[in-house]
This record gives sequence, C-alpha cells and structure tokens, in this order.
Amino acid sequence: MKSTIILSLLFLSSFASVAQQVTQDNSGEGKFYIGAGLTNVWYHIYYDSPKTDEYAVKTGYFHPISLNFGYKANERISVQVGLAYGGSKDSGEWSPGSTDTLLYEAHSRTHVLAIPVAGRLVFFKAFRRFPIYGTATLMPSFGSTKANRTETRHGVITSTEAKDKGMNVFATVGVGFNYRISTRFEGYVEYLFFKRNLTGKNSFDHDWDQFATKSEQIYRSFALGINYRL
Repeated sequence: MKSTIILSLLFLSSFASVAQQVTQDNSGEGKFYIGAGLTNVWYHIYYDSPKTDEYAVKTGYFHPISLNFGYKANERISVQVGLAYGGSKDSGEWSPGSTDTLLYEAHSRTHVLAIPVAGRLVFFKAFRRFPIYGTATLMPSFGSTKANRTETRHGVITSTEAKDKGMNVFATVGVGFNYRISTRFEGYVEYLFFKRNLTGKNSFDHDWDQFATKSEQIYRSFALGINYRL
C-alpha cells in the first residue's frame, strides 16, 4: 500500500497551535492529541453510471492511512476527526481468441480522500492499564478513478480512456484497546466487526472480503495507530 497524505501538515499545524493554549485536565495531561492510523479494511466506492467498469479492471477500492486530531472529554469519552488518503491500482490483459484481435490490455488507478469522524467510549481498564473501548466512525470519502485500455489489432494499437468521480459515506463499529508507550505516546488496536457503505452498494461478491476465509476476514478487520498527547 503506497499512500501520500496531502495537506496533512497544514491540517495538523493549525490545530496544534490552538491545542497548546487549552487547559489541562486534573491528571495534568492534555485533552487534545494528534495521531496517525491505518487499517487492513478494504473500502469500495461506487460511482453513479460508472464508465470505468467496462474496462474489466477493479476500480474504487482503497484502505486509508489517516492523520487525526482528537479531544478527550474525560477518562471515558473522546472524539476525533481525521484526514485520510487511500488508493489502489489494477491491470490485466487478455485475448478473445479471434484471428484479427491479438491482445487487450487495461489499467486502472484510484485515489480517495476521506474525512473519518470517530467517537470512543471506554468500558473498563483491563489489568488497570489497558483501556477497553467501543468505537464508531463515519467516513465521507471522495474518490476518482482513471482507467485506460489498449487494443492491438494487426499490429495497430488503439487506446481509450475513462474517468469516474464520486462520494460514498462509510460506517464502522468496533472494539479496541489503548496501551501506553511513554508519557505522551500511546498506541491502539481496533477490531471493526461492523462495516457498511451507507450511500452505495454492499455487494456480497465484491465488498468486505466476504469470500475470504474466516481467519482472513478477521485479519482484514483490524486497525491500529499511535497518538501523541499535546
């Protein structure tokens, strides 16, 4: 997964300058934090009247990497908003077996910018150290896909191209736990047992790894990250 977070430094620095002026909670720790997260979950944007579907390659898939800004209201409740980027690419070639057409080649590239908004509620602390919490996220995602295809016929190459743009809103629900790395750094691991596209399709054939084995489905439902208290 090769991803580049655009505009992230500007996003975080603007909030960090504000966070340095806020009051501290009773424990002496800041209520605001910044962090980074990634997930194994594959999301799938569905476009209206897609043109790239005709190119016989996968389009609209992504698993995001995010930079987040959060607020811890108290020891149990926290909320955060993030800026995330994800994408994918696919390619293939085939021959229909006819005598006049030798080869088809197709390629696609998807880019997605997303804004995950999440809330967390701590249920209890395991071994007095690891907070166990529930989490829910809404993530508006804005995607664009470009696909191209070349046809080789009697040595003559003909190329065509198509582009799609669109937005879907995804929802996830899961459980997770935090672990303290140092005074200001903490990591987290989450298992997302509910995943849903609220504004697009939820295809059994194409989405949420529903044809994968049970162990693969579990593995592809994890998210993890690290936060830094301001």
